[in-house]
Amino acid sequence: MKRNIIALALALAAIGAAALEAPVAVRPTWGVLIETVSDSASPAFDPSINFNFGAGVIMPFAPDSSFSFVPSGDLYYYNAALNPRGRAVPAEESQSSAFVLGLLLDAPVVYSFPLGAKFSAGVGLGLCLDLRVAFTTDQTKASDTAAINRYLWGGGRFILPATTLRAEYQLTDRVGFGLKGRVLWPISNLWANEGYGALDHAIYLIDLAVLYKLGGPSPAAQAAAPEPAPAGDAAP
Repeated sequence: MKRNIIALALALAAIGAAALEAPVAVRPTWGVLIETVSDSASPAFDPSINFNFGAGVIMPFAPDSSFSFVPSGDLYYYNAALNPRGRAVPAEESQSSAFVLGLLLDAPVVYSFPLGAKFSAGVGLGLCLDLRVAFTTDQTKASDTAAINRYLWGGGRFILPATTLRAEYQLTDRVGFGLKGRVLWPISNLWANEGYGALDHAIYLIDLAVLYKLGGPSPAAQAAAPEPAPAGDAAP
């Protein structure tokens, strides 16, 4: 079932991307990832604070459109343990039994708008897949690794609607930088019946971002550029 859901999400993203403009920019990011864990029985940080790094591309719906498809991928990692209640939770290295490597595949539609000559902002909504795999680090608890993976992949915990907010400053015609914030909402809590609240295992990301525009000048920049003087008017 989970494989079918992933395949469907990727197929819809591919179909949508085929109808869009070619990528006009790339946006590398790196920052902090915070996961809330509402379980007092956890041998864990609460919240769990990790680091992430990734990149995305910007694909407008039409030339100079305010709406864009902005797929991205982020890698992150943390130490995990199986707590007494059978939940896979982030843990201090000394209390962990597994190393978890995660890949966030985010596929939002973003609306961008100017905040002056150099500043811009954007808000987005989409679906994110949180693909995680646990590897054994404590051989005395090797049997926990399979249970951790079952928990991470069970109950649709890897499917999270995502909201995005960003602000950027255009440093040059090609390069900009700014901040990007995201919240990944754990909708699996609606049916998991674990009793830890709606925001248990919610993920918050705060990233520094660099924007690099691809190709030639934008149509707007071309329209604003002065026309070259006729050859007969050139100075001797």
